[in-house]
Amino acid sequence: MSLFGAMISGVSGLNAQSQNLGVISDNISNLNTVGYKGTVGRFSTLVTETASNTRYTPGGVLFHPTALISKQGLLQATSSNTAAAISGDGFFIVRDTSNPGTNDELFFTRAGDFKPDNDGYLRNTAGYYVQGWATDREGGLLDADGNTTSSNSSAVTDLQVLDINSILTAAASTTSIEFGANLNADETAVTGGTSTSTTLGIDYDTTDLTTLAGINNGDQFTITHDGTTTTITINTGDTLEDLAAAISAVTGITATTTTTGTNDTLTLTGAFADQGVTIANLTGTPFSATGINFAGVPGTLAPTYTAGDLATGTVAEDNTMPVTIYDSLGSSHTVNLQVVKLGQNRWAFELTGQTTAGHLDAADHPNGLIQAGTLTFDGAGNLQTFNGVAATIGGVTVGTTGALSNADISAEWTNGSEDSTITLDFGTLGLSNGITQFAAGADANGNLVNYTTHFINQNGAQAGTMVNYALTEEGFLQVEFANGVKRPVYKLAIATFEAADELENHTGNVYRQTRESGDYLLREPGLNGAGNVVASALEGSNVDLGEEFTNMIVTQRAYSANTKTITTTDEMLDELIRIKR
Repeated sequence: MSLFGAMISGVSGLNAQSQNLGVISDNISNLNTVGYKGTVGRFSTLVTETASNTRYTPGGVLFHPTALISKQGLLQATSSNTAAAISGDGFFIVRDTSNPGTNDELFFTRAGDFKPDNDGYLRNTAGYYVQGWATDREGGLLDADGNTTSSNSSAVTDLQVLDINSILTAAASTTSIEFGANLNADETAVTGGTSTSTTLGIDYDTTDLTTLAGINNGDQFTITHDGTTTTITINTGDTLEDLAAAISAVTGITATTTTTGTNDTLTLTGAFADQGVTIANLTGTPFSATGINFAGVPGTLAPTYTAGDLATGTVAEDNTMPVTIYDSLGSSHTVNLQVVKLGQNRWAFELTGQTTAGHLDAADHPNGLIQAGTLTFDGAGNLQTFNGVAATIGGVTVGTTGALSNADISAEWTNGSEDSTITLDFGTLGLSNGITQFAAGADANGNLVNYTTHFINQNGAQAGTMVNYALTEEGFLQVEFANGVKRPVYKLAIATFEAADELENHTGNVYRQTRESGDYLLREPGLNGAGNVVASALEGSNVDLGEEFTNMIVTQRAYSANTKTITTTDEMLDELIRIKR
């Protein structure tokens, strides 16, 4: 009957409100728990029988605890350099052991109060160990086998417990050398290949060349330089001076004449010492035994500089810039950037080092050559091109050919260290933020300085022991060594869920994945929907104490009201029983 139904409904109300008080009590007791996510009580009706116009059967109420897992808590600064909070979506991935197996359960938490245990593994207050990816020295993610990976293609088996003792001593092999210097634009260039005519009886500005034996009006010859061929025609009335002007107008070659007026000669010179110039008769034989005689022409004005000549001493350098670099063992090596001017706005460079014991391998680096190349500059003194040139010394090819702006060069050592892979940075093409070419200038004291070195930077260092460690805003566990090197060794992994509020609570302020929450996705901090890591901060509880006290009052009143329902129903039943008496 309805009286019993009313009593049962009241009992269900007592049960629901008592459970709600338990939720409130739990929230208040965890007010200062790092990363704690509060729970709110929700209620729904319980219908035992469909009501009609003349009959109603009370059912009662059902209680539904609802976790506010996705609600952000307040971030609070802390002095701990291994503490971290997440601002946004996602969870730290943790394990309950420092050496987890592949079948050990994963847990997820927002409690980032991590500190190293006795073995150096980072764990939070509840004893859960945080996981992430091992990284290379540039911060790239590594899989379980040490190969480069990404969060999108990575598996949970690639994650490791963060260990501050993973690298106690480290050296930093030089991988980049930056040069900032000015090369003297007024430097005298190495003279290119040259040849001088030997035909007698020519006045440079009056003798008509077509009157010479073997030269006729319309005779032609070609000049080929750097893959470009130019045709020059000798016409009636052309003099040696006219011919010199026509030749000098061709890129890669200059022509000059003597001006004595008797037995004048024409001298041909390659404009760039590293580039040959080929001259060939095309129509007639203007350059032959019966025309204008040159040694080796028709033929090629050969280069007077080839890559490697600075290393061998065949050509003297104009300037040298030394720099100390380091290999993978932290051993130091002095290398020299040598430069020589090849022609207008064109220079050669060679990076060389020592081949004595413990330094460069002479078999791979004859005469200590590491890399040769060329630099060209525009009319404003800015770097225009920066190319490598492979050199051959004693049958050994050294270096690479092609643009070096984003290319690596290699150095092999004899001290047992790994080969060094180095990027040379001479500045941005078109800008004056690296190597430039301007005329010699004066220093602060007014002294003339032909070559100025503004800076030489390299990123290597000798071996040093760990002196500090910290989590960074990018989510890296960064270790600092006594040699000044700072390098990332791990990166925190963030797990995101489609329905984070459906995760299952577990002791220690951690959560388990459920069917309703969906599968976790591995993310790097701040990428693909994952929240950002805030270093040296903790996420506080998301419980509002004022709201909890208000809910407590409401719950208390609701509980009291339900007791009144029960006592009233009891009185009515008592009256019903008295009818029989």
